[in-house]
Amino acid sequence: MPVNDEHSTGGNNPEADQLGEREPSKSARKREMHYLQDLGTALLDFPPDKIQALPLSEPLRDALAQARAAKKHGARKRLLQFIGKLMRAESEASVASIQKLLQQSDADKAAETQQLHRCEHWRDRILNEGPPAIDELMASYPDADRQWLRQTHRLHQQQLAKNQPPAAARKLFTYLRELLAR
Repeated sequence: MPVNDEHSTGGNNPEADQLGEREPSKSARKREMHYLQDLGTALLDFPPDKIQALPLSEPLRDALAQARAAKKHGARKRLLQFIGKLMRAESEASVASIQKLLQQSDADKAAETQQLHRCEHWRDRILNEGPPAIDELMASYPDADRQWLRQTHRLHQQQLAKNQPPAAARKLFTYLRELLAR
């Protein structure tokens, strides 16, 4: 028995079938709507000045401001749905600029995380290995303060011996974060 393919083609439009143009399925449209709503929701995490720089419609800007101010869960949920509806009406250029902003934000977060991991790595090496690790750090970052690093290492060893909180380790981490950011 032949399968009736009328529902999967988006209707019985023989011209569209001949050209290979089919309307997206309902599931595909829903995925797109959810994606756009998620994009709009992600905009709430950005400061207002970054949102002002985007080419968005005024109703969307107003809805974002209202959603940011909404405190009740139900009101916020309704506003997020409304933002999704407004996002579907936005131009492709607006959506592309939002995607670019989100990608840039993700890249910035990844770079910051990587920087923090480098700081943690150097802190742990200096505190555990001492002078050899300090010498290696000085080779990579000649403007580091060798004397301060050695004093901090000695202070950390004293704090460990006395079971004191690791204040020297925290100071070293802060110093390394500033040093590696230069």
